[in-house]
Amino acid sequence: MDKTLEEEQTKQALITCLRLLAASPKSGQELKKKLADKGYSVAIIDQALNNLRTQGVLDDTLYAKDLVARLTLGKAAGRHKIAFELKRHGLSKKISDELLGTLSNEDEAERALELARLKWAGWGKVDLQKRKKRLYDFLIRKGYDFQVVQDVLQKLLKGSGDDEI
Repeated sequence: MDKTLEEEQTKQALITCLRLLAASPKSGQELKKKLADKGYSVAIIDQALNNLRTQGVLDDTLYAKDLVARLTLGKAAGRHKIAFELKRHGLSKKISDELLGTLSNEDEAERALELARLKWAGWGKVDLQKRKKRLYDFLIRKGYDFQVVQDVLQKLLKGSGDDEI
């Protein structure tokens, strides 16, 4: 390939990446896929992404930390959902394991309990068995572990006076 043509394509790939990043944060893997979909060669893609990494524009670790913060604080997601989202965004297993290791079980249980209290109160007119089933399903979909969900249900029922599980 002609040297100037290669440089021009790399510039175009960089511009495309910057445009995509301006719209919303993305991981290196997501950018790689978008560029490949646009027809850029592997060499051009690698060059563009390396250029962005050396400039500090693209950092998967920072992106992953931001994603975990958004999921835990904004969406009150559980550990399983966070792990799924990290994988879906193309982040490495090393980064995922590192960040998942920083999440404490107590914080996760607290988030689940807070979320459960809000839902439980909203379903006040629903039959007790249906409320428990709905809450269980809801928390599982949010990515909480089975044991965390069981503990939350126990605490909620003790607090509301309905001790039968």
